[in-house]
Amino acid sequence: MKLQIFGDYVLEFFVVTILLILSLALVIPFIPMVVGVTGYFKRDINSRRFKDIFSTMKENWKILIFYTVFQLIILVASILNIFYFNSHLETKFYFILIVSYIALIIGIFYLITAPTIIVNMNVTFRQLLYNGFMLLMGNLKNTIFALVLAALVVVLILYFPYVIPLMFYFVTLVSQKLMSENFLRLKAKALGVRVEDLRKESEEDEFLSEIDNQ
Repeated sequence: MKLQIFGDYVLEFFVVTILLILSLALVIPFIPMVVGVTGYFKRDINSRRFKDIFSTMKENWKILIFYTVFQLIILVASILNIFYFNSHLETKFYFILIVSYIALIIGIFYLITAPTIIVNMNVTFRQLLYNGFMLLMGNLKNTIFALVLAALVVVLILYFPYVIPLMFYFVTLVSQKLMSENFLRLKAKALGVRVEDLRKESEEDEFLSEIDNQ
């Protein structure tokens, strides 16, 4: 059994990594793919299927249009500006460089939080931005850890881009787990129930969903 689970993780690593690399190469599909993979990781290793990635994207296509445009504008513009202006450090460009770093931070911030909101809630784009910010309040420790991971990815993108493909799987998986825990904590607080009860309910729903799919 342990050997089988190890094999499942290895296969999962290669498939998810390839999908994310291909989507990044095509640029536009990358953001929807991150959301799809987040929905995939929401399920247990024994019950998730690769088709969950694409079903998540299909189920949330409306909000993904707005979220993708938002993220592409912020991330692509800021990264291109940072690359360019770091090699042209004339004084007049400092303001643009600072704004680009701020925009990059905002884009990464929502790259961490928004996918969890999308796969767990039916929200408008405005609600997505608000709830994405509120998600950070679920657990400060988880949030700091997720932001440190994101900062590491940014450093690798800027200075060691060839290492990035090996990081996609782990960063997406860990971020999803951390933000899902934050989401459960906020939901439990709003409903006035225990986190453990919500987690148990979620596991039961996942089990019933798996039976229905069979």
